[in-house]
Amino acid sequence: MSSDPSRIRAAARDIAHLREATELDVLAAWVGRIDRAIAGIALGRTLLADDVHVTFAMRRLRYWQEHAGCTCGLYPHYLFFDPRREAQHGHVRIKALGEAEGGWGQMHTVICSECGSGWQASDREYHYPWWEWQRVPEFDELGPGPVPGEKGT
Repeated sequence: MSSDPSRIRAAARDIAHLREATELDVLAAWVGRIDRAIAGIALGRTLLADDVHVTFAMRRLRYWQEHAGCTCGLYPHYLFFDPRREAQHGHVRIKALGEAEGGWGQMHTVICSECGSGWQASDREYHYPWWEWQRVPEFDELGPGPVPGEKGT
């Protein structure tokens, strides 16, 4: 709710990785007010537009508010979900490591700790490291299933 761009960016990065249900419940209830409070604020620009963090943070809150599915369904929508960090926090289990397409970096085959969905996350880099996530139903721990985040899952 601050008009300070640096505080907004920091809060957005925190929300992007937030998993605590009680905190998400509180923040999701404020989505409309947050949208109005940050509308029109120039967030600055680095190599990647800073609003990508704010846009994703708001997407996470709406996703949570709508009970749209397991939070792993958001992996493809944010470049900064590092599968190693996700594993350290217990959100996924790394099942296999291989070479990423094109021979640069690693391909992490992971399983969501919450819903058992299979994913592959490839290391990528341009001016900064980022990760490309793809849903791989054949790696699901419980067998192939719907994509997390689709209505009805």
